[in-house]
Formats: sequence, C-alpha cells, structure tokens
Amino acid sequence: MDSKMDMTFYFSSKFNLLFQSWNISSAGQLAGVLVGIFVVVLFYEGLKMSREVLLAVTLKRKGVMSAPTSTTPLLTIQQAYKRPSPSSNSGPRFAIVLIHLLQFGLRIVEVGLAYLLMLAVMTFNGWLFLTVVLGTAVGYFVSNLVKWSCLPLLG
Repeated sequence: MDSKMDMTFYFSSKFNLLFQSWNISSAGQLAGVLVGIFVVVLFYEGLKMSREVLLAVTLKRKGVMSAPTSTTPLLTIQQAYKRPSPSSNSGPRFAIVLIHLLQFGLRIVEVGLAYLLMLAVMTFNGWLFLTVVLGTAVGYFVSNLVKWSCLPLLG
C-alpha cells in the first residue's frame, strides 16, 4: 500500500476521497464531488435543526415550556423527561419513548455524517475544506431561517 497522504492543504483535482477506489482524477469529477459534499453538509445542518425543533415540540407538548425557543436550558429538558406523577396529565409515556427513539436515530445519522465530513476534510484537499466551510455557513443560515419561521407556528 504505497499511497502518500499530504499533511498540508493542497488544491488539486487528483486525490482519493475516503476510499482507495474513490479516485478523483479530473476537474469534472472534482466538481461533482464538491456539489455532493455541499449537499451532504446542507443535509447535516438541516438534521441538526430538525432535532432542535423536535425537542422544542416535545417540551411544548409536555407543558414544560410556554413557547419554544432556540436555546433551551438543560434544567428545562430534565424537567420534561422526569417520571410523571400519577395525578399529572402529561400524556402517554409511549409517545415520549417514541420521540426519544426518533431523537436517538437522528443523532446516530448526524454523528455518522459529521465523521464522514471530518474524514473528507482530512484529505487536506483545499477545495473540499472550502466546500465544507461554505456548506456549513449556508446550511446554518438557511436552517435557522426555517427554524425561526417554524417556531411561531408551534406556539
């Protein structure tokens, strides 16, 4: 296995991406990879936002919050998942478990994507690095626009 890995950023259209068989060797392939990475980063940022909105909806339904906000204190989250007293009208426990499982599944996908993006950046290709940074900035901006437009609908 005689592959040399650069440990400094370089700007080239010839490199291996994540796997030995994913050999990028032309400008057209590089453009396709950059578009694909950009879309994956947008999806990653949207996934993070959707988990926040799901948490806000859960807390609102539990009656812990009067209105969802972008930052929820840890104490509020802990209150939402306390075991309900028999006299409280907190809804079925099964729904909370389902929402928790959904959050769990989304978190697994989120972490997997984050690690794949980290490994892509660790190829030290400057074009990939700039694409991930730009995709993160655009994804964060768009996700927050969507989140802030959805939150009033939840209240």
